[in-house]
Amino acid sequence: MPNFKKLSIIIVNYQSAAYLQKCLASLFRFNSEIDLEIVVVNNDKKENLNKIKEKFPAIILINTAENKGFGAACNLGVKSSQGELLFFLNPDTEILRSLEPIIEVFEKNPEVGAVGPKLLGKDERIQEWSTGVEISFLDLIRNNLGLPSSRKIWESSVARETFWISGAALFVPRKIFSGIGGFDENFFMYFEDNDFCRRIGQTGKKLLYFPDVAICHLGGKSSQDPKKQKEYFFASQDYFFQKHFGSWQVFWLKFLRRIFLIK
Repeated sequence: MPNFKKLSIIIVNYQSAAYLQKCLASLFRFNSEIDLEIVVVNNDKKENLNKIKEKFPAIILINTAENKGFGAACNLGVKSSQGELLFFLNPDTEILRSLEPIIEVFEKNPEVGAVGPKLLGKDERIQEWSTGVEISFLDLIRNNLGLPSSRKIWESSVARETFWISGAALFVPRKIFSGIGGFDENFFMYFEDNDFCRRIGQTGKKLLYFPDVAICHLGGKSSQDPKKQKEYFFASQDYFFQKHFGSWQVFWLKFLRRIFLIK
């Protein structure tokens, strides 16, 4: 069985300094028994994280000259890390217990290529759209009708296979990350995690939703202009469908979007 001696936690910051400090404190509080390193990629040149670095001198801080997008920043963070196991984590999260059980999942199950914990909102309710079924044209229609097939996965109380895991909290072995070439940097924001997980699945590895470990995720704290967010979302959605399904499905996707404002 593989032995993951070191965990590298990659956090991309954008307008989230107010939450990052609590996130880091929770990581150190609950994981003293784990050999971990934390790499923070500051994707916001207007936000100074020096005071946080002073409070948590063990972190590796990378300041970018511009907002590179989530996937590109994650790839940059990985280059400065050394762990055999990678954990991509949003800054607006708080760890609620040790991450050791997830490390054990990888050590005991070499066929597992990625793991996602249960995400809880501030109200402690299960966060929707943290994991789900394979993305398809039919699945999008079901989602917009209020009949998401993915609900059966994110509401599961036991570990189960899944098709994708939110990049807000995503574990993957470095070997697999490198094997698929990391995140596709053509996604600036949104769908990069869906694409990433799809490519892991194509290698024959399993993706696992693991609700035994829960993480609080406030969500949406990296404030963006709503109009710009929608533009990023649709551009990434189009690219995802073009990449995996071809131009014909993109045509119908845009057609239905105009009629039903499909998500």
